[in-house]
Amino acid sequence: MVLEFKKISRDTLGVMCDAAGSGVDFYGLCVDCVGDVLGCGETYILNSANSCLLVVAEAIGDCVLVCDQGGWNGFIKSCDVFGKKVMYFPTDDGLINIEKLSVYLEEHDVNSLYITSLSGYTAKQPLNDIKKLCDVHEVLLILDISGSIGDETVYEYGDIQIFSTGSPKIINIENGGILHDKTGKIQLNKHLLKTLKADKITCAGINHEIRKTKKTYEKTIQTNRYLKDKLIKKLEENKNYTVIHPEHDGLNTIITTPSKSIAKKLAYNIRQKLETTGNIITTGPQYNRIKRASINIETKNLHITSLTQENMDYIIEIVYSEITRINHQKK
Repeated sequence: MVLEFKKISRDTLGVMCDAAGSGVDFYGLCVDCVGDVLGCGETYILNSANSCLLVVAEAIGDCVLVCDQGGWNGFIKSCDVFGKKVMYFPTDDGLINIEKLSVYLEEHDVNSLYITSLSGYTAKQPLNDIKKLCDVHEVLLILDISGSIGDETVYEYGDIQIFSTGSPKIINIENGGILHDKTGKIQLNKHLLKTLKADKITCAGINHEIRKTKKTYEKTIQTNRYLKDKLIKKLEENKNYTVIHPEHDGLNTIITTPSKSIAKKLAYNIRQKLETTGNIITTGPQYNRIKRASINIETKNLHITSLTQENMDYIIEIVYSEITRINHQKK
C-alpha cells in the first residue's frame, strides 16, 4: 500500500502546458473566476502567497497582531522586511479565545490582525466573533484561507483574504497565490502588484483547479475527521499522547508527545514504516502548528485518491503501534 503525495493533476498540467503558447488572457479569466468564488472585491493573482503577504505587509500600519502559534511565519517575516511592529496574542494551542481578544483590543493599540482560518491547519478559528471585534475596534482583519478554500462559510470574513496555490495546498499547482481585497481599506502598492504578478501559466492552472476546491476540501475534512476520531479512541487511556482540539475539524491531526526528542524519534519511526511518495509526518514544537512537542499527521498532503478509510486505518495502525513500542521501551 503506497500513499500518494499531493501533486498537480494531469488535466491541470495539460491546461498549463497549452497556456504557454496561447494568446488567451488567462490572468483576466483567473481574476473573474476567483472573484465569482470569493465575492465582491479586487482580486490579484501573484507568483506566491508569500508575495501576497509581502504586498499586504507593506501597505498596513504599525502594531500588527498575530497569534502566538498556529499561524504562518511568512507573514511575520514580511512584516520584518518593512520594519512593522508585530505583537503576539496568547492562544489556546493556536485557537483564539474571544473574551481574551476583546480585553486585549481594549487595552492595546492594534492596527491589523492576521490569522489563518484554520489554526495550524487543525481547528477553525471563531471567525464570526473575531470579525465583530475587529469591526468594533476598527482593526483590519487579514485572513489567510489557504486551509479553507472550498469552505464557502469563510468567504464572507476578512478585509483582506489570501490563499496559497502552491504545493501541497487545496489548489495545488506548485506556485502562485491569491490576494483578494474585499473592503478597500488599505492602499496596495501598484508597483509591487505588477512586479509580483503571476504568469499566464500559473493563472491557467488556478483557473482550472479552483472548480475542484469544494470537493477536495470536503473530502480532506471528512477523511481527517475519521482519522482523528479513531486516534482519539485509541489513545484515550494514554495521557502522554493526546489529540489536540479533538472536537474541531481540520486538515491534519496533531498528537502531543512527552518531549521533543520523543516526537522526533516517533516521527522517524513512523516515516520508516509508511510507504508514501512524500512526507506526511511533521513534528512540533513549531510556530506554524503548535508550540508543544508533537507529531503532525498532514492529511492535507495526500492526493485525493489516497484519502480513503483503508489508508487511514493503515496510518492509524502504524502510528499507534509505534507509540506503544516507544512506551514499552521507556519502561
